[in-house]
Amino acid sequence: MKAKQSEMEKKALRKRIYQYRVQYLFLVPAFVAVIIFAYIPMAGVVMSFMDYDILKGPFHSPWVGLEHFQEFLTDPEFWQSLKNTVGINGLSILFGFPLPIIVAIAIFSVKDGPFKRVTQTISYLPHFVSWVVVGGLVYKLLDENTGAINTLIKACGGDAIAFMRDPGWFWPVIIITCIWKELGWNTIIYLAALSGIDSEQYEAALVDGAKSWQRLIYITIPSILPIVGLMLIMTVGNLINSNGSASFDAVYNLRNALTATSSDTLDYYIFSQGIQHNEYSYAAALGLVQGLVSLVLVMSANGISRKTQGYGAF
Repeated sequence: MKAKQSEMEKKALRKRIYQYRVQYLFLVPAFVAVIIFAYIPMAGVVMSFMDYDILKGPFHSPWVGLEHFQEFLTDPEFWQSLKNTVGINGLSILFGFPLPIIVAIAIFSVKDGPFKRVTQTISYLPHFVSWVVVGGLVYKLLDENTGAINTLIKACGGDAIAFMRDPGWFWPVIIITCIWKELGWNTIIYLAALSGIDSEQYEAALVDGAKSWQRLIYITIPSILPIVGLMLIMTVGNLINSNGSASFDAVYNLRNALTATSSDTLDYYIFSQGIQHNEYSYAAALGLVQGLVSLVLVMSANGISRKTQGYGAF
C-alpha cells in the first residue's frame, strides 16, 4: 500500500514538473549563478587554515591550523570593526525594519490611480541607483560649505556641521541613507502580502461598522504577521554580514580616513586585510567566522519563531 502511494506521489511530481517545465527552465540560470558564485568559491575557506602564498598556491602553502582565528581575536581593530558593524546594522534594523511595513500599508490604503503608481515608482527607484552615485549625492548634499543641509542650517542662524568629517555623524548618515535607499524596495514584499488578503474580510468588517483603525488592527496586521516574521528572521542574519546597512558598498562610498574609527566595519576590515595588505588567509578566516555567525543568528531566530509563533522560514 505504501509502495503504491509512493509511486503515485512520484508520478504526480513528474507530471507537475512537466506541466511547469518552462517555468523551471527559467530557474536554471539562477541555479548556475548560485553554484558558480556562491558554492564553488566556498572551497577558498581552506585558506583560513593556511599561511597562503599566492605564488606557492593552495597545495604548497604551509598549514597553520587555527593560528589566524587566534590572531584576529586579539586584534583591537577587529573588535572595533565588529562594534561598528553590529551598531550600524542593529540600529538600521531597529529603525528601518518597521518603516517598509508602514509605507506598504499606507500605499495599500490609497485607491488605485496615478498618485499611487507614481508614489510606488518614486519609492522603488533609489534601490536601483548605484552606491557610487548615492555616495556622491550624499557628499554633495552634506558638504560643509555648499551642501543644501548646511546652507539651510546657516540660513537659520546655526553653524555648519562637518557631517562627512566628524566620526560621530557617520552612523546617522549611513543608517538614514541605507533606509532611504532600500525603503521602497522592501515594501514590495509587504504589498504582495497585503494584496493576498481576502477582500471579503474588509467588506464584512464594513458591514459590521468597523472603523479603519479596527480593520487595520484586526484584519490587516494579523494577515501579514507570518510575512513580517519571515522577513525579521532573514533580517537578523544581516546583523554582522554584508547585506545590512554596514555593507561594503555603502561603507566604501561614504567613509573616509577622518571617520575611520566609526566607519571601519567588518566588511571593510576584511577588504583591507585581504586586498590592501595581501593577508589572504587572515581575511578568509574572518569571512568564514562572519558567515558562520550569520548562519547561527538566522537558525536561532527561526527556532525562536517556531517555538513562539508556530512558524518559521524553514
